[in-house]
Amino acid sequence: MKLKAIKEKRYIVSKDKNIRAEQNEDGKRYIEGYAATFNNESKLLYEYHNGRMIEFTEIILPGAFDDVLASPNLNVIHTIDHDRSKMLARTTSGTLQLSVDDTGLKYRFEVPNTTLGNDLYEMVSRGDYYESSFVFTVDDEGEIWEKKGDQILRTISKVSGLYDTSTVVDGAYANTPVTIARNLSDLIDSEELKSEVKEETRDAEKEKIDNEIFFLENEISFIE
Repeated sequence: MKLKAIKEKRYIVSKDKNIRAEQNEDGKRYIEGYAATFNNESKLLYEYHNGRMIEFTEIILPGAFDDVLASPNLNVIHTIDHDRSKMLARTTSGTLQLSVDDTGLKYRFEVPNTTLGNDLYEMVSRGDYYESSFVFTVDDEGEIWEKKGDQILRTISKVSGLYDTSTVVDGAYANTPVTIARNLSDLIDSEELKSEVKEETRDAEKEKIDNEIFFLENEISFIE
């Protein structure tokens, strides 16, 4: 049975401000930034699996958003801190534009003339808000889990769902635990199997040594 994809949340952390506010000559104001970047390995992410804390890093490949952005059913909102009551723009109304370039997934929206919109525009202009985030899902076919040394790496080649881009206060420390799909379980099971095989091998070697000692002791006793 195929597992249902779980919504995940990622925060873009950058030393450089990846959000900017601008005003055109006609007075219209815009905010734009990157919700995701390509080929950048994330900081450590964490997941509980069968009572164990699993650490992994993650890379999103170019092209990962192509199919979802081309979907006629695309319905993404832009919010503040992922609070859906603080929505600023939406793709279905044409107020939120999403695109991809060599850097990553880019968003741009016209700032609404509301208290929420005016406050955010002012705070982005001052540099108080400068980080972004997005909510997405990935099917098994869109990800690869592999072990590199002591670290688990997840590579995402295809995002199956995109739901929310967001301007966030604290992207550096706000990562939430994610529930991840069957491929990680397979990897962990494989690692556990390897561990069991190693343990069985050690037990077999120990038994062989014990037997050799037993026969050696008996031989010595017989000679005596």
